[in-house]
Amino acid sequence: MNDIKSLILDKARERMERFGFKKTTMDEISKDCRISKKTIYEHFTDKEDMFQCLLSREWHKTIELLFAQIDGVPDPLERLVLLIRQSIAYFNQENFITKILKDDELYWAFVNRKYHEMIDEEIISLIARIICEGKQQGKFRDVDETIVAYAGFKLFQAFSYARTGPLRQEQNEQKYTEELIDFIVNGLVKK
Repeated sequence: MNDIKSLILDKARERMERFGFKKTTMDEISKDCRISKKTIYEHFTDKEDMFQCLLSREWHKTIELLFAQIDGVPDPLERLVLLIRQSIAYFNQENFITKILKDDELYWAFVNRKYHEMIDEEIISLIARIICEGKQQGKFRDVDETIVAYAGFKLFQAFSYARTGPLRQEQNEQKYTEELIDFIVNGLVKK
């Protein structure tokens, strides 16, 4: 059952990447999967539901990928810096999740507020754990790790999605990555 659902999501992703959400139909996805539309509707109520599931799957894959890359790094400061660098580089690439995030109309149309908050909380929780570990090791100042993780995550969103302020004109990834790292590190590191 999960294999069929994964196949449907894979084919939907391929088609949506190539033609966009609006031009992708359930008939085309059915044809790509070589299954009936009825089978698709056994797994998803409609195209919007399928897209929501696809977006959820892709978000979780992205989170797993980014945090797996820093998993073996023992120093919390190094782990945090590496996470920032790799995340900004990832979100500045043209990939499915980035295209969706940059398409405000499409993203907000299908990501309900509750789901969006759950994803944010999951990421903030993972960052807060790194900060907590740094505090326990005496490397980070005594801060509220959840508040700092939240603030850092919101800064990261502004930088990585390049939606606000001067970043719309100035797309110097290296420069703003270093500025963000400097800002966060100087706010956290115990002196």
